[in-house]
Amino acid sequence: MLKKSSLATTLLFLGLTGGLSGWTVAQAAETATEASSTSIDLSLPNGENWGRATEREKMAYLLGIRDMAAVEYQLVGPKPKHRTVVKSWVEALDGMTLRQIMETVDAYYKAHLDKQQQPVFEVVWFQMVEPKVGKPAKAHAKAN
Repeated sequence: MLKKSSLATTLLFLGLTGGLSGWTVAQAAETATEASSTSIDLSLPNGENWGRATEREKMAYLLGIRDMAAVEYQLVGPKPKHRTVVKSWVEALDGMTLRQIMETVDAYYKAHLDKQQQPVFEVVWFQMVEPKVGKPAKAHAKAN
């Protein structure tokens, strides 16, 4: 029988793998259905390749992030033993749809042409999560 931590790690890995698999399937389906679509490497998407990605590719990427966060949140609960950003992520984005998140990222890159190298994950964090929950790292440092 697996230990609780091994089971948690396995479930987290499976959730992340599933989310990334969905990304690959969505990317392949989009390429097959749209002749003008080209394959874009979104392994660490930033403003340059985010702007060229299809709506389906963007939504698949955000779905993978959301699923990863949801799986970890369910595994560790609202009071994890170790420091994590997942609780902040879940609380800040609660009630938002993937489309709303995508539109916020799109608007950020359109308004900040000088920030096209900034990864999408950072845009979501600094524009949507951190303003709602503050800076967990600084709060943690003050507590110690």
